Amino acid sequence: MKRMPGIVSGVVLTAILAGAVGSSTHAQTKSVLLSVELPDSPTAGARLFAQKSCVRCHSLGGGEPRVGPDLGRILFSGTVLDLAGAFWNHAPAMREKMQDLRIQPPTMTSGEMADIIALLTAYRYYITELGGPGSPSAGRAVFASKGCVHCHSVNGNAWEQPGPNLRRYRGRFSAIFLAQAMWNHGPEMASAMQGLGLKWPKFTGREMGDLVAYLQAGNGGSSEERVYFEPGSPRRGRQLFSDKRCLACHAIAGKGGRGGPDLGTRPRELVGSVASIAGLMWNHSQGMTAEFRRRGIPRVTFSGQEMADIIGYLYFVNYANVRGTPARGAQIFVDKCSTCHSIGSGKGIGPDLGGVPRLDDPIAIIAAMWNHSAKMEEELRKRGLPWPRLESGEAADLTAFLLSRRDTSAARPTTGASR
Repeated sequence: MKRMPGIVSGVVLTAILAGAVGSSTHAQTKSVLLSVELPDSPTAGARLFAQKSCVRCHSLGGGEPRVGPDLGRILFSGTVLDLAGAFWNHAPAMREKMQDLRIQPPTMTSGEMADIIALLTAYRYYITELGGPGSPSAGRAVFASKGCVHCHSVNGNAWEQPGPNLRRYRGRFSAIFLAQAMWNHGPEMASAMQGLGLKWPKFTGREMGDLVAYLQAGNGGSSEERVYFEPGSPRRGRQLFSDKRCLACHAIAGKGGRGGPDLGTRPRELVGSVASIAGLMWNHSQGMTAEFRRRGIPRVTFSGQEMADIIGYLYFVNYANVRGTPARGAQIFVDKCSTCHSIGSGKGIGPDLGGVPRLDDPIAIIAAMWNHSAKMEEELRKRGLPWPRLESGEAADLTAFLLSRRDTSAARPTTGASR
């Protein structure tokens, strides 16, 4: 083990590792599920983004150039704790720029930090549509190639066609509304297509996004008539996922039914635009309808905000399912934290992290790290030590370790109680 400057001795560090890792190989790789509460309104952080002066340095999806990057145009990969780790890594640079601009560095409660992280996680999904907007011209070709023209018209009356004229949808409805309408009318569409000898169309790549863009293009009504949905609530969507019996066929991170894929293990597919997720649902709707029939379950339909909430939940489904490995976190603690902090011994320049009140959930830990970053930076500078950066996955592993060594008498009663 590398000798490290600071108050914690090699004997204490060895004890930390021994307690966390144990003697078996299994213990060294065993991960635990970290509980991160789903947001109710992922856009609630927009107000804080202004109040905490984030907007002084960063824009969200356009506007005037800022000194920092446009956070609305960055695709944040990894888990919510990887995003929090990026905050930590850039804390010294942000603090230096705030000092130049005479901005008082903001402090964050755990609830505020959760709202800011949720906003940055969801922003491109809700506001700018991941991957960029669809192409109406390409969507026109999709409309023809997928056989939509056999049942629907988007101009004129076309009374002889079996499906409704889509002219009234032009320029009036959001992608979520269109996705909900397509889903609800799936059985009728399937029947009509069967009668015409048409195959059920499947969408790949950007096709669904382009089709939605084509249906949204133009203006079939005044601005007062336009119907848009508010961003969905992942928390409400989780309840709907249960109420609509989606859990009968789909598991989330191993918990739930069987038959359909585990949606807690498909983060790349579910972190996309509304249209891309709607395309996945459409592609599998025939199979899902057959499974409903086999199991004697009424086919699920959506109304009001329900589709928005369900898609919001699917987008965030891996947000609240973050895994960390305490044994790896123990080594990270030794390498990057133990110069100033101890766990359980009460020794160290900084507080003992085993007994600090209210550090009993992942976001609370990240908020506390941010709030104390100025003191940490000052102490590291005195000691001639570099700022400890967290690589992908390390914030989760470190958090898992810290929570595993918590003094339970210091923990608050319930996760998210301060919110």
